[in-house]
Amino acid sequence: MQIAGIIFEHLITDRMNGRNQTVNRGSTLFLSALFLLLSASSAAICQSVEPSPTPQIINEKITAAKRFIEQANNCDAKNSKCKLAAYSKAIEAAPDYAEAYNARALVYRGNGELDHALADLDKVIELDSHAAQAYYYRAIIYATRNDLPMAIENFGKAIELLPESWAAYVGRGNAHVRSRHYQNAISDFERAIQIEPKAAEAYYGRGTVYYLKNEFPKAIADFTKAIEITPDLAIAYLNRSKCYELSSDDQAAMADLSKFIEMQPLDVRGYEGRAAIYDRLGEKEKADADRQKVIELRKQEL
Repeated sequence: MQIAGIIFEHLITDRMNGRNQTVNRGSTLFLSALFLLLSASSAAICQSVEPSPTPQIINEKITAAKRFIEQANNCDAKNSKCKLAAYSKAIEAAPDYAEAYNARALVYRGNGELDHALADLDKVIELDSHAAQAYYYRAIIYATRNDLPMAIENFGKAIELLPESWAAYVGRGNAHVRSRHYQNAISDFERAIQIEPKAAEAYYGRGTVYYLKNEFPKAIADFTKAIEITPDLAIAYLNRSKCYELSSDDQAAMADLSKFIEMQPLDVRGYEGRAAIYDRLGEKEKADADRQKVIELRKQEL
């Protein structure tokens, strides 16, 4: 069963230009998200939710349910109504078939119907307490709702069941970042890197922690590694630019901001950051041009 992307959000304190406000930095990878959004494969957490051995009559119900699941698989990818109807029929056919609840939960989650998704995931876990995937997705939903203790608990359960799931470590590390549990976050990101050395999300997450701890050389190194692994990770350029700026390297910060703007031309953060550097460098016309672009983009948002 294919796992969807992690929503990977980070709370980053923006100390640029004397400000001390907390802003969301999100991008989708897998998990644009933490929430970032980084886009990552979570095959390590992926497993089928199979029912326990049952009498013949129950097996016949499961066979019927699987036919409905196959119907759902034949629905157009964007036709969630078709998928939900088929999965619901599968559940009617076999009310104790965990896989049907799991599949329907993912559709509900994709629709933003998080209460329904949680209810189905709870049912999966009721039927199969070893369903690591259900704990994983439940953790993502709790993180989305900013219920960080529950997110950490459920990521932890997924890790307990699948100790080599680097994606679950990244998810829990992100929840620790948002909870300001920085050392716990670093430990989780480092474990994810041990399991999967090419996990750009883990380097990005650890770089975020180093940034928040004012350890800018370490943050720059981790953001750079994340970019090497995933060159289109725009948010890493933006956050690395902040580290360069706070390290008094305006030229490097400018280069990263320009790259971010190239990749995300509709995101005002790049123009705002670059305008501030142009101001310091005395390049008023360029600063004014970037500020004008911010005004234009803000109008488009209205």
